[in-house]
Amino acid sequence: MNRYIVEFKKDKRGESALITPLAGEKTIKVDFVGLEEEIYLPVYYNINLIEGANCRRIGKLGAWIAENYPLEDYHLRTITQNKTTLFSFKDRKTAILKSPSNNYDIITIDKGKLGKRRREKLEKNGFFKGYDIKRNVLIGSYYLFRREKKIRGLLELETGFEHTDFLSLFVLDKILDELKDKKAKALESIEALEEIEEGKYSNFILSNYPINKLTEAVEYIDQKGEWEVFCELVDKGKPILLNGPTGCGKSTMIKWYACINNIPFYMAPTGNRETTMDDIVGSWVPADPKPIKAPGALTLAMVHNGIFYFEEIGPVDPGVLYGLHGVLDDKKITIQSQYGFEIIESGENFKMISSGNLDSRYTPIELSDAFLERWAQIKVDYPDKEGTINILKSRAPGLDDKRAILITDLLFDFRDILVTYKKDMGLRGAVEISQASLNSKQPLRKLIEVHMLNPKTTYESNQTLYKKLLEKVDKKIGK
Repeated sequence: MNRYIVEFKKDKRGESALITPLAGEKTIKVDFVGLEEEIYLPVYYNINLIEGANCRRIGKLGAWIAENYPLEDYHLRTITQNKTTLFSFKDRKTAILKSPSNNYDIITIDKGKLGKRRREKLEKNGFFKGYDIKRNVLIGSYYLFRREKKIRGLLELETGFEHTDFLSLFVLDKILDELKDKKAKALESIEALEEIEEGKYSNFILSNYPINKLTEAVEYIDQKGEWEVFCELVDKGKPILLNGPTGCGKSTMIKWYACINNIPFYMAPTGNRETTMDDIVGSWVPADPKPIKAPGALTLAMVHNGIFYFEEIGPVDPGVLYGLHGVLDDKKITIQSQYGFEIIESGENFKMISSGNLDSRYTPIELSDAFLERWAQIKVDYPDKEGTINILKSRAPGLDDKRAILITDLLFDFRDILVTYKKDMGLRGAVEISQASLNSKQPLRKLIEVHMLNPKTTYESNQTLYKKLLEKVDKKIGK
């Protein structure tokens, strides 16, 4: 059992929480911030690592908590060193914490149900609140103690679990106290700027940026009727979310539609944890005599009555996605440009499409119901073996049936292995092999290694996964 001490301190620079393992490892520090009565969500807290006399920022914690938010929308998201955890409430006594490796149930300790000996020992040290951490069985507890108005925390955690997964739990009560009486300001800037006279500022886009259209695209091959549903919804202008694994054809479907219908097409940078509204709407760039606002994909799509495609929305900060509510509801957004504030309103043919792999096995982030309900969602999956063979032959004209079947069988064998590693494999590698095998001097075995095995084992040091995948190759085509 490992133990970690949490201390809450004040100094001239403000308040912070210090998390230190009793074993003497490096200390993690979470900085709290001074807040106004009304706040914008999320509220961000810096996470730092203290190494001797040095202190460096290693992440941030975002809190979506305010008095005008329902409890089910309360959540904390922590990003540290490329690892994301999400803490959200089931009810007032239970919560769930999702990390990339595990899901945990967080249960408020009922003092009345504690054993007499345990309760007396805790209360002797000033215990007033605590949480049990379960993953099927109890794997740890977090206790809060108060003495002489000072609060300290103690985490007891079974060996093999990372204490950094529980940073949000360490500061949960502190943040709840800070934010429970705060009122969240509206995130949709249109509501906040109703007094702006419409048309007061000239439109900075129309005369400066050409219309972008796709002149060619790969044909999308329908699998289970999803193409017909997709076309019907897009034709009606409904916002659409394509939910499915990587490499199943989501982007191909969208680009094929834009190409055959000759519709302006604008694609935002692929979503990630650092995506901001500026990446979507537009950003400031240097210019003489003063900076100007360069419009982003969303703004251009709205003005030119085309398709806005937002790829991989799963890891995007929910606070950024909330800023899209106005576009989803009213097809309007307010932007700030070199001319001031301007309301951009799209035409009737504007279409908003997003995609992502929202399977909980691969992402700890859950988008809010309020956001998801604004989209018509189509779940897309990998094609079956027959469909995969047809796709490979269509993307590599001249590929014979025997080789198409061999590559397809290997792909399905690889997926069966990869799922146990929380990995997946789309069609890209199989398509690359199919095309390359028609004219490459390299043997098929080497093409499979380069396009399928190596990309999935890039960071593997012991080659366990690589060897398992290679065994399937050996069985199918020999050594």
